[in-house]
Amino acid sequence: MFELNENSAKILVVDDNPVNMDFLVELLKDYDVRTSLDGPSALEAIADEKPDLILMDITMPGMDGFEVCNRLKSSEETRNIPIIFLTASKDDESILKAFSVGGQDYITKPYRVQEVLVRIQTQLKLKLAMEKLQNIAFYDELTGVSNRRKFLIDSKKWIENARNTGEPFFLFALNIDHFDTINARYGYSVGDEIIKAIVVIIKKSLTADYTVSRFGGSEFFLVFTSISEADAKQQVESLVELTQKAKFKSLPDLNLKIKTGFAEYLPEDKTISDIISRAHQAMAEHH
Repeated sequence: MFELNENSAKILVVDDNPVNMDFLVELLKDYDVRTSLDGPSALEAIADEKPDLILMDITMPGMDGFEVCNRLKSSEETRNIPIIFLTASKDDESILKAFSVGGQDYITKPYRVQEVLVRIQTQLKLKLAMEKLQNIAFYDELTGVSNRRKFLIDSKKWIENARNTGEPFFLFALNIDHFDTINARYGYSVGDEIIKAIVVIIKKSLTADYTVSRFGGSEFFLVFTSISEADAKQQVESLVELTQKAKFKSLPDLNLKIKTGFAEYLPEDKTISDIISRAHQAMAEHH
C-alpha cells in the first residue's frame, strides 16, 4: 500500500520525447518516478517492478502506447495497473481507443500542470481504494491471513499445478480444541486474542514456504507445495508443540491444544472439497 504525497507511489513515464519526459519527471518529483523511452523497455521495466501508475505516450516508433497497454491488460500480473495516456490528439477516435484498450484516463499536450497532477492523484486514490476493497474481500480482518474466499480461489491453481506438473500439494486442517468452550467461558475477545496468537505462532514456527488461511471460526488450513510430505509433517509437528507451550498472561491456566488433519492431492480429486473432506476425516480419526 502507498500513501499519497509521501514519495511511495511508483509512477512509470513512457515517452520517446526527452523534452516531454523531463517536464513530467520534474513535475512529479514528489513521487518515485521511473522512465522508459519506448514500449519494449517499458515492458521490461514493468516486469522488473510493477508501478502503481503508468503515464503512456500513445505515439511512439515501433510499439505504440496502445500496443503496450494491450499487452499489459492481457496479463493477470499487470492488468490492474492504471494507465493514463499522453496524447497530442484531441479527436474522438483517439480518445475512444484509449479507453477501449483499457486506459483509465488521458492527458492532452501541451500539458497543464494542475490538470496533470489532479488526474494522477485521482487515479492513485482510485487504485488505493480498490486495493483496500480487495484486501477486505480476500483477507481475514482479525489476523490478516487469507480468508475462505481467497483460499478457494488459490486452491484451483494448486490443484491445476499438481495435476499438470506433479507438484505436491499437502493440506493440513488445524482447529483449536474446545474453542467454543473457551469463548463461552472467557468471552469472544479472549477467543479473538487466541486466534491472533495462533497466527503469530504459525509465522514463527514454520520455516518452509507455506500458505495459511483462516477458513472460518478457529479453523485454519496450511498448504505446502514445495517440500516433501515428511518435511511438511515435521513442520506441523513443530507448530503443534509450540502451540501447546503457549502461555497467556491473562489466562495462565489455559493449555491450548491444536487438532490437525492431513490430506494430499490425489489424481481423482476434482475440487478442493475432496481434499478437505479427507483432512477432516483424518482429524476426526486422530483425536
